[in-house]
Amino acid sequence: MDLKQIEYILKIAEENNVTKAAEKLFISQSALNQQLLKLEKELGAPLFFRTRNNWTLTEIGELYVQNAKEIMAIKKNTYNQIADMLDNKKRQFTLGLIPGRTVEMFATVYSRFLKRYPNISISTVEIGSLRQQAMIADGKLSMGFLTLCASQRNSRLHYYPIYSEEFFIAVPPGHPLSRELPCGMNTPPEIDIQRFKDDPFVMMHRESSSRAVSDQIFQEAGIEPKILFETSSTGSILKFVSSGLACSLLPKYYILKLTPAERRNLTFYSLPSHPTWDMLFASNELFYLSRPLKEFIRMSKEYWDDFYASNGF
Repeated sequence: MDLKQIEYILKIAEENNVTKAAEKLFISQSALNQQLLKLEKELGAPLFFRTRNNWTLTEIGELYVQNAKEIMAIKKNTYNQIADMLDNKKRQFTLGLIPGRTVEMFATVYSRFLKRYPNISISTVEIGSLRQQAMIADGKLSMGFLTLCASQRNSRLHYYPIYSEEFFIAVPPGHPLSRELPCGMNTPPEIDIQRFKDDPFVMMHRESSSRAVSDQIFQEAGIEPKILFETSSTGSILKFVSSGLACSLLPKYYILKLTPAERRNLTFYSLPSHPTWDMLFASNELFYLSRPLKEFIRMSKEYWDDFYASNGF
C-alpha cells in the first residue's frame, strides 16, 4: 500500500466529501479523485457511496479504512520508538483534558515536564471524557486525561489509572439533614440515599461521564430522582445547592476545592456503597506510549497523589 494514498483515503473518509478533503490536503480535487479511482480499480470495488454533498463508506471502504488506520498507527509508533532511541528528536503530542479540574494540573506538571524534555511539545484540547475516547480511538488525540466509571471504558483503548475518586451527597442549607460535621471527623458520615428520595436534585447533563455514576447510584437504590435542573457546569450545581434549591451528587475533588466558608454552608454525606469513578489516562491500543509520555503520566499521578494527601475533609 502507498502511504500517501492511504492518507488521502482517510481524509476523504474523515470529511465525507472529496472537495473538502482536497482542500485539507492542499491538492486539487481532480488529483485526489484520480488517486481514489486508481485505488478502487486496483481493489476491484468502490470505497465510497457518492452523493453530491456527502460521501459514505461502503462495507469494503469500512474495512479498508479500519486497516489503513492501523497501518498509519504503525508508522507513527515506529517513528516514536526511533525518537525514543535517539532521545533528542523534537516531537509533538496532542492531549485531551476534561474541563475544570485539569487546567491547574497541566500547568503544574507541564512546566516540570519541559525542564526534563525540552524537545517535546504537548498541545491540548479541553473536551469531555466520552468525546475524548472517540477521538483517541480514531487517532485524533495521542492521549487523554479522563474521568470514567468502568462501564464507560472503550475496548479499543489502553488505560493508565491515576486515582479512584468517591462521590458524596451535597445537602443544601436549611435541609432537615443539613448539619455541621462532628469535630474530628476526617470523612463525612454515611447515610442511606433513600432519605433523599423525595428531594429535588440538580444533575450533570446526560452525556457527561459523571451522570452515569449518579444514574447508577439511583438505579441501585430503586429511586427515580426528581431532577430540578440539568447542567454541564459543576459550578452551577454548587450554586443550586448553596442556594437551598436542591441536593446533588459530587465527586470529592469539587468538595475539596470549596473555600472553608463555602464548605461550612453545605453538608456532605458518604453512601454505604462508597461509589467511585476513575481518574485515568487513555491511549489508543495501537499507540506506542513513548518514554516522555510515560513520564508525563507518572508526574501527573504524583500531582494527584499530593493533592488528595494534602486536602482532606
